[in-house]
Amino acid sequence: MTRTHAGNDTAVPLEPPAKRRGGSSNYPAPVDGLAYILFRTTPRDRWLLAMLGEHRLLTAMQIHALAFTRARTMNYRLAQLRELGLLDRFRTLSASWCGAQCYRYILGPRGALLAAAAHDMTPKEYGYNHAKLLRQGARPDLAHTIGLTDALVSLAARAQLAAWWNQYTCMRLWGDLIRPDAYAVHRDPMTEKEFGFFFEHDTGSEHLPQLAEKSAGYARYAAAYGGYRPILIQLPDTEREHRLHGRLAKTPNAAGLPIATTVTAPAERSTAQLHELGAQLAGPAWRPLGEDTRLTLAQIPGHFTDRGIKLLAPLMDDRAVRAPVPIAPKLTSQR
Repeated sequence: MTRTHAGNDTAVPLEPPAKRRGGSSNYPAPVDGLAYILFRTTPRDRWLLAMLGEHRLLTAMQIHALAFTRARTMNYRLAQLRELGLLDRFRTLSASWCGAQCYRYILGPRGALLAAAAHDMTPKEYGYNHAKLLRQGARPDLAHTIGLTDALVSLAARAQLAAWWNQYTCMRLWGDLIRPDAYAVHRDPMTEKEFGFFFEHDTGSEHLPQLAEKSAGYARYAAAYGGYRPILIQLPDTEREHRLHGRLAKTPNAAGLPIATTVTAPAERSTAQLHELGAQLAGPAWRPLGEDTRLTLAQIPGHFTDRGIKLLAPLMDDRAVRAPVPIAPKLTSQR
């Protein structure tokens, strides 16, 4: 029995066929370990495992927006991957839009084995800790994690991100100077032009002076690297955005930084809402520091270079980076 999955994935046998008399099976058996996992997974599956290895947690809605066109197909495939030990999942509190919070997915032990093998590592060398991933469900910053991921998933689902690295990857690269929530590279689908940016997701729980103080680190980063990358800050309401702009205007070195802010309502989003958020963030939603007008995402680099701010070329890869390209294999032909 086989199933044909959505996109470009090929039919994968649900169970290896039984051995025929007088000969051995052409398919690896479950006892074959990594060989069996490789046989049972598609390029999309392995991409999803790599994404979970980098970003640690994705909700079902985020996975749907990124990699599947139909929820039923997604649910069936994720159930198979869980049975294989490649994924694990949990729920916490309810969400207002559906009455029950959607599942949060993390790497399972065998998924970590496969994701680590792609980098010639063991799960331990890869940094895998199953218990720590499950503890995310009890962490007070879970809403921050999901809100941050929602924003970048919404852009990746529109094929507008050419790279996306999480805060832990950023810390390995630049932790002595800055600690952004994420780094990403925006690709304009119309012009194919790209620029790298640092992303800060603010839920309103952090004191404004502490948020504004991050500008000192970004100023040191610019001095060390001889140029800037735009710093995009997502805020929960316009009042907080106004107060942040006022504080940054009085902060030394902040006035010369390429900072732009946007406002989005804090909420866990359904798949349709994620697509709406992507359209909002790609459109005229970004207010540069010291300006009243709002720019589209694609207009941001030109705005700052016109004001004499030197922007560094987008950084797409590094030896310390294991993050996959944030576009599922089945979507690459639509880029």
